[in-house]
Amino acid sequence: MLNTDGFELLNNRVQFEKNVVAQPFDGPVQVKLAKDGKSAAFIHDNKTLVAKVERPLIHQLGSRIWGLQDYSQINTRWQSLIASQLEQELATLFQRHDLVARHYQDAMGVNRVYGFVSPSFVDVNPLDFRQQFIEQVRQTTVHSLRSKILTSAKNGDVTEWFDFNSTGFQTEYKYGLHYARNSGYDAYKVHWGRKIIVCTNGLTRWEKTTSRWKHTRELAMANFIDSTIREGVGNQQWLEQRIDAARAIQLAKGEFDELMARLSLATATKERVRGRVGIEAQDVGNNEWALSQALTWLGSHDRHISTWSKQQLTTLGTEVLESTLPKVLTAKASAKGDGMFGILLPDRREQLN
Repeated sequence: MLNTDGFELLNNRVQFEKNVVAQPFDGPVQVKLAKDGKSAAFIHDNKTLVAKVERPLIHQLGSRIWGLQDYSQINTRWQSLIASQLEQELATLFQRHDLVARHYQDAMGVNRVYGFVSPSFVDVNPLDFRQQFIEQVRQTTVHSLRSKILTSAKNGDVTEWFDFNSTGFQTEYKYGLHYARNSGYDAYKVHWGRKIIVCTNGLTRWEKTTSRWKHTRELAMANFIDSTIREGVGNQQWLEQRIDAARAIQLAKGEFDELMARLSLATATKERVRGRVGIEAQDVGNNEWALSQALTWLGSHDRHISTWSKQQLTTLGTEVLESTLPKVLTAKASAKGDGMFGILLPDRREQLN
């Protein structure tokens, strides 16, 4: 059943963006930052546009000023400048770059910045994009396509998931289409949801990061749809080959024992892993496919394991399938953003180094 809230959100966005105005900044621009640094006024041709100074604006403008792409580096540079320096750098930016300000008028009559884009930016109605996507799939592929659900995030992002069924495969794929805003800071992108059909074990999502369409050319829309479909179908075919390969790789006792020793799990949960591997091995043999299936089964179906551990087990099971257990064990373990390691702790050699 489709999430009607998602469609309502898309419809509301379409109606809102009809009121967004594109204004070329083709002359001198004066920039004034608020004393608290949380907003900025852009004065051009006797018209004032106001913008919130937050990640999209900092990233959009800072990347053009300093030629950086990493947001953390851009933000550090932005915050290091005093207001007068930053105002001057922003004003100079509009002299060097041909930009268009997309803005709208709020209920108080203030012209609010929606985003800054290049003159080549193509405005796309997401509902029109959706229709073109469905029609193009129908005309150019043999795959059946069925809309399953629209999901909406707190920040207003909308993703529609389509069943993308290929007959004769052991895996099932879903095409997750992210509908982009026409702000210049958002791109159409695709996530592929994956699971093993026979046991409905979930796998980690797969996203081809190069497949993002940033509203720059109308022709590229069709290319984007075609390339994302081909990439997903190609990944499904490759994953099927990996399943066959995992079935043929005997699960080495020494490697399995090392894995169990390094798992950051409670003893009882480790025993659940051992027990599940035994169950899977009875069905498919004592191989790496049994290990992968055990890990993803626990991550998908076990009710006695914490949410964090289930997510980690699904990730680990996917990694074993995609790259083999020896490669998983020899990959360098790294701490996450919170300073903690994932489910697989470093081996003793890494700890000594």
